[in-house]
Amino acid sequence: MSAKEMFNSGSENSSNAEERAYAREDLIFNTTEDLLLMIEDLNLTKVELAKRLGKSKSYVTQVLSGSRNMTLGSFSDICFALGFKPEIKIPVKESTSNGNGWAKAEAKTVVTTKLETSRKIYLAHDESWANCKVA
Repeated sequence: MSAKEMFNSGSENSSNAEERAYAREDLIFNTTEDLLLMIEDLNLTKVELAKRLGKSKSYVTQVLSGSRNMTLGSFSDICFALGFKPEIKIPVKESTSNGNGWAKAEAKTVVTTKLETSRKIYLAHDESWANCKVA
């Protein structure tokens, strides 16, 4: 069950901020839950994991409870301490092609102030993503 399903009956419309908050909580919950299941399957204690990481038991407890922010670096360290390579999959929206297998692209000029140079970067463009904010 997702965080959204637990706290929202489904009849209400959620704002963008609420959607982001639900997605964040789902990610934290699912990631920490998967790591805890892996730790349990390996019959590993948090003390042993802390030793492998060179961290305190309280650090491990905080990260795995979701009360402490888990960075990609700490996630990777925990995965390697558990004996597997971390993998993150980001869904990519399929773009429409122009018939020859290539997506329609628009040239953008990027100016870097440090180097004072410019270059063109070709980006696939999808009108439905035009108003989306990106990181």
